[in-house]
Formats: sequence, C-alpha cells, structure tokens
Amino acid sequence: MFKIDLILKEWSAIFSFFELKKYCIIFRKGGIHEKEFLEIESYFGIFKTHEHESIETLKPSCKSFLTNSTVEYTGTFDLEYIAKIKKSYLVDSFEKLEILDEFSPWNIDYLKDRFNFKPKNPLYCYFLELRKLKIPEKVLYVPEEAKGCKSWFKPSSEIKVYSTSLINDSMNENRVYSKIGI
Repeated sequence: MFKIDLILKEWSAIFSFFELKKYCIIFRKGGIHEKEFLEIESYFGIFKTHEHESIETLKPSCKSFLTNSTVEYTGTFDLEYIAKIKKSYLVDSFEKLEILDEFSPWNIDYLKDRFNFKPKNPLYCYFLELRKLKIPEKVLYVPEEAKGCKSWFKPSSEIKVYSTSLINDSMNENRVYSKIGI
C-alpha cells in the first residue's frame, strides 16, 4: 500500500510519452511562487494539468499526445499515477541539457528557457519511479491551494493506493543513466 499526502502538478501530455518510453524524467527549479523545487523521498500523486501545455513546447513526435482540454480546478480529480524521485541530476550547462534532449518530450528551446528561468536557481532533471493505478482514485482538494505556478499541493485527506503497475523499465532507464554518467 502507498500513502499519498502530496500531489505534483505535471503536464498531462507527457504521460503518454513516459508510458511509451518506459522511463520518466521531469525538469524542475520550482514554480514562480516557490523558492526552489521541494525534493521529497516518499511517493506522491500526479495531477495531470493542461496549464502551460502547448504544441510549441513539445517535440513534433510528441504533439499527438496533446488534447484540447482546458485547465480546470474543480476540487476533485481522478488520480491515475503516483511517483517517487529515484535520482536527481544537476543540469548546470547547455551541454548537459543537450545530452538529455533525446530522452525528453520537450523541445530543446523550451528546455533552454527553463534553464534560463530564475538563473540563481539550478535546474535539475529528476528521474521518477512512475506507477499507474489499476483503478483511478477520486481525490478531493482545495482548488485555491492547487491553482497558480506552484509544483505541489496537498489533497484534502491522505490517499491510500493499493494496486499499481510499474511503468519504468530498468533497461531503458539504464540507457539514459549511462548516457549522462550516473
């Protein structure tokens, strides 16, 4: 059983990419309203959002993953994924970013924009263990706490998840790790 008491907001479109590739990487510095990205050691839920998603920020091969959904904070959502940070990798140069580019659904110009955003804060690539719930769980939350440019929010109560399928494949992950030397 997994106990979830924190939710990460992430682009909806990229989960199709992660399921296809069998590894999960995200890039973070922290949202506009955060000093830095909070690295937690426990499992967390994923709130699939359409906020900031655009056809211009994804690679051509990933554009089909976009849907025409709008951003809605209704106070409930279906939790489909949980995750845990497995490794972090400091991206402190464009060279490192370009090495990671082939493993990312985002186009390199978007990643460079993320790199240059808040230049005092370092950019990290996080490798996640990603699990898909066999039966999505209904989650309640306070919309005002989830809205805006922030990475995390809390559900109204702790969520217990009992049955999941692991998305990650160690062979694919090891290919990424060996390319960047971790």
